[in-house]
Amino acid sequence: MIEMVNGYPCADCTDVSNAKRGLDPENPTRDPVKQEKLDREAGRVPEPAVVYGGRLADLIRAEEAAAAQPPQSPFAAAARLFDITV
Repeated sequence: MIEMVNGYPCADCTDVSNAKRGLDPENPTRDPVKQEKLDREAGRVPEPAVVYGGRLADLIRAEEAAAAQPPQSPFAAAARLFDITV
């Protein structure tokens, strides 16, 4: 049974206890990474505080595209760090 306590949906007694103390039962530790994930799932993604234009916008887009690519093998990164060719 789902009940509402202080505006939070609660499924069990632990959720009710957290809601009575004013903590979100989905994120009682107030972890910002988990909160961002919950906000994205609920469609509450905030707008960025700063929006770059011109050449900086191109730089930011390039960094985002590089971050979206799958990571390389850890051995490839180690090979670049330790080049022991003789």
